Amino acid sequence: MHDTTRNNSLPQDALKVAESAWVQRTRAWLFCSVFTCLGLFLWFWPGWLLLEDQARDVLTGHFAASKTIHPKVVLIDFSDASIQSLGGWPLDRGRMADLVEELIGPLGAKVVGLDMLFPEPGDSVGDARLASLAEHGPLVLSHVLDMQQRSNPIRVGIPVSAPYPARLLTGTWGVVPSFGFVANHAGLNQARCVGHVGVTLDKDGVMRRLAPLVQGPTGVLNTLSVAMLDCGLPSETVPPNSSLLAKAPAPRITNAWRLPFTYGANSFVSIEAADVLAGSVDPTLTRGKYVLVGSSAVGLSDYVTTPLQNLTPGVLVHAEALANLLDHGMPHTGGSEGLWMVLISLMMAAASWRLWHTHKISAWLFTMGTVLVWLGIALFSFAHGQYPWVLFVPTMLIGSMTALTVLEFKLIHDTKQRALLTLSQYVASPVLKQLYALGLSSSLQPKLQEITVLVVDMRDYTRLTTEMSLDEIAQLTRNFLALITLPVLQHEGTLDRYSGDGLIAFWGAPLPQKNHADLALSCASALRQSLDQWNATRTANGQEAIGMRIGIESGPALVGDLGNDQRSVFTAVGTCINTASRLQELGRTLHCDLVIGPQTKERTSISLEPLALVDIKGLRTALQVYTRKTA
Repeated sequence: MHDTTRNNSLPQDALKVAESAWVQRTRAWLFCSVFTCLGLFLWFWPGWLLLEDQARDVLTGHFAASKTIHPKVVLIDFSDASIQSLGGWPLDRGRMADLVEELIGPLGAKVVGLDMLFPEPGDSVGDARLASLAEHGPLVLSHVLDMQQRSNPIRVGIPVSAPYPARLLTGTWGVVPSFGFVANHAGLNQARCVGHVGVTLDKDGVMRRLAPLVQGPTGVLNTLSVAMLDCGLPSETVPPNSSLLAKAPAPRITNAWRLPFTYGANSFVSIEAADVLAGSVDPTLTRGKYVLVGSSAVGLSDYVTTPLQNLTPGVLVHAEALANLLDHGMPHTGGSEGLWMVLISLMMAAASWRLWHTHKISAWLFTMGTVLVWLGIALFSFAHGQYPWVLFVPTMLIGSMTALTVLEFKLIHDTKQRALLTLSQYVASPVLKQLYALGLSSSLQPKLQEITVLVVDMRDYTRLTTEMSLDEIAQLTRNFLALITLPVLQHEGTLDRYSGDGLIAFWGAPLPQKNHADLALSCASALRQSLDQWNATRTANGQEAIGMRIGIESGPALVGDLGNDQRSVFTAVGTCINTASRLQELGRTLHCDLVIGPQTKERTSISLEPLALVDIKGLRTALQVYTRKTA
């Protein structure tokens, strides 16, 4: 037997691959790629903004909705009950003038905004009174500006001839073009203050945004709520405690104001129009307030779907806008909002990445904690008039960490596959499956086990190869090793190592086997049969028959991973290994191809025949050895 050996590598070597520089680079590349691609996808996918809107709707509706009555905004409602008591709709123009005069005069409203239009003239006296109030008093009328381009533009009524110049939002918000209008009749076209009440719907049919500035036929109009602040009073255009006129430089011009929708119908004092005309309203409810006049009557169809509810009266939309302007000042364009979201996501992802390399569960806990904290920050911001994206940061973090986790599982799976592939060359398939189920690392820890060792070697290898070419020697060696390896694995043996033209195998480890001696002896019989079949083919081809010698012995041995940090080696160390090797060599002098030690004889149920009493180098006493005749 030659001394050239080949040690089998173990899963530990493969497991170390996961921490190699190549894997670290792969992990970093994938993490950065997923983060970048996910960010670009969310940034440019139009549907993402709709998801953000829907998430904000849910978060606001459940956690940020106002639970108090707004102190500065009052609604005057032409409900079904009021319309019925006043004799139906349209209301007599004189009665409408009475309503406005009552609100501005005895009830002391600061500004009155009419969320309704009068495209057709009414009685001349009533129209004249309304026209005078619109020219000289704190009354804001409405126009509907159609921002949708149509083949046949809508043009109803006469637009106001010289609208009050829009000041509050000019330079910060873009002006949206309009292509049609529904205005009031000619008698009201000299009104000083007019706001537009047109709305647009998102793709899901929900109204979330107003256009603060729209180009009308005769000039730029504010939305109704801004118009009430910008030009509602002749002498005082802005509330004293408001910062609406403070113009901070805007990062970009935008043209859609996303309403917060934190104020529902119950957030405003609502007074029946009939009660105002009856003079039964307490002036303390309206004095110094911003009063919006509109209708909740189903028959007038002034309803839109908003995050508040499916059927929201249009006047409530403008009350929402007005209340937020009074509470938080000029609406924010949100020009740099996306860049901040990317920066925050990048910082949090970098922190998660660092944690991943020390404790993966902590990285996930940090990520989920960050998501919860972010939602809390969003709610806090909502309450203070700031509206960051809700889903962007959580999606970026969870998406990147999910990709990292999937990669890690893939690396572990590939590592185990490489480990299993390595072990499959040395361990029988049934044993391999059990090792995998028990855990490879724990199964390969060194421990003392009872095993049976089989050592096999080609007989007369040196003589046979003396006159062969190198290719012929290699082919003969490969064929013989293949011949003797297969029976070992088929009989659930563990291949310890190849020894030049032979091998060492054992049974009883890494998994204990009660019948390890019987399995080794059965494998020896299979080796003989395989050799006989091979030799029959060789002799038929005019080649010389090959012989082999087998030594078998049992006993305790230390079995497991006995390597070091640089290389893992799964092997067995013990007297029985050396004895089996000596018995194989004794086969030459005993003229026997199978020599079996006494320890194996004690542990097997297979019948054996005494062979000789021999002296073994390294042992103090002679051994009775056995053999098994070929059937």
